[in-house]
Amino acid sequence: MAKNAKPILVDLEYPRSEDRPKHVVIGLVDVRAADDIRISYDFDRDGWKIEQASRFRWEVGEEPDPDWQEVAFIQAWARRREENGGES
Repeated sequence: MAKNAKPILVDLEYPRSEDRPKHVVIGLVDVRAADDIRISYDFDRDGWKIEQASRFRWEVGEEPDPDWQEVAFIQAWARRREENGGES
């Protein structure tokens, strides 16, 4: 990353509320193709769920349904600092 390039920070504010966004979709605009990913917080499992679409085409007039499927799960606080100064 270039020294001046800053990361994009996104906070999901209270996603359990009905009227709040629940997912962040990240896409790539580059000469390298890549599928979008969708990230959300899974409160039942206490961690981040990452999904990719399983459908990319639908019939004309059909409601687009990418059928997001989980491809990874990252446990919250998976990198806690140990008491002796090391990381787990």
